[in-house]
Amino acid sequence: MNLLNLLASGPTTFHGEGINHEQEKFNGALRVQPIEGGIAVLLSYTATLKTGAVMHSESTLLGMGADEKLSLWPVMSELPVVLPHTEVTSKTEPGRYTLAVFASGPRDDDTAFREEITIQINEEGSIVYSHAWGLPGGQFAERSSCTMMPHSA
Repeated sequence: MNLLNLLASGPTTFHGEGINHEQEKFNGALRVQPIEGGIAVLLSYTATLKTGAVMHSESTLLGMGADEKLSLWPVMSELPVVLPHTEVTSKTEPGRYTLAVFASGPRDDDTAFREEITIQINEEGSIVYSHAWGLPGGQFAERSSCTMMPHSA
């Protein structure tokens, strides 16, 4: 079962804690909304600092692209454009986890902004939502990660 199927058929609300690129702890919330019978899901993710300030929010469509690869189309509070992300890696370890990595560009192309979003669903039901990125001329690295557990609405 791929990531899309797992998200479309699983819990719809997750909460947890993460850490950002400035080593600040935050509270993460993810809402999963299957759409059109589960052929896609809408992900709504928010990262809120312990002070209550929202440091990141995004609404993301996850679905199968015309190239038969999973793709993300995230709209993020920090970016003025939508950067499509295509699945570059997927892995399933039966009884452990399923993950997919989505990229907006090659991680080693330091002439442009590039980003990878990793979504991992663990067997016990937790989701890890991670962002790695590099600015033009800058180093590509993991910048934030949040582990969330299913939460009753």
